[in-house]
Amino acid sequence: MNIHRLYPFIFLLVSPVIAADTDPGPYLQTAASYRIYGGGLGAPTAPKPNDKKVAFSIEGPAARKIFDAIGPDQRDPCTEGSGMRVRHKDHEHLTCTLSKQNDYVCSFGFDIVSGKSIGGSIC
Repeated sequence: MNIHRLYPFIFLLVSPVIAADTDPGPYLQTAASYRIYGGGLGAPTAPKPNDKKVAFSIEGPAARKIFDAIGPDQRDPCTEGSGMRVRHKDHEHLTCTLSKQNDYVCSFGFDIVSGKSIGGSIC
């Protein structure tokens, strides 16, 4: 039997597996908070036309999925000795924590004026 004749059948058998691996699924809802501000996170001010930033905080199962995806844990002087686990990405612009009470929280932000990623939490 010519192997080239089997290709369409192989494709039909394998395509559901390929589709399952490439489909990210639908958007899911999550618990989140945000703050639009000017200045810095440590000393926020009212936003101005040329100084607007947004900080987001995501909690619960979505934060857990992000926490698990960005591992491993990293040393963090702000939480050292507290029992809190911390993970960072993007030069600490994305920070996720796991508290001793098993509460997951991820924070990130954007400079609205420039569109660049910034941190969403501070020490």
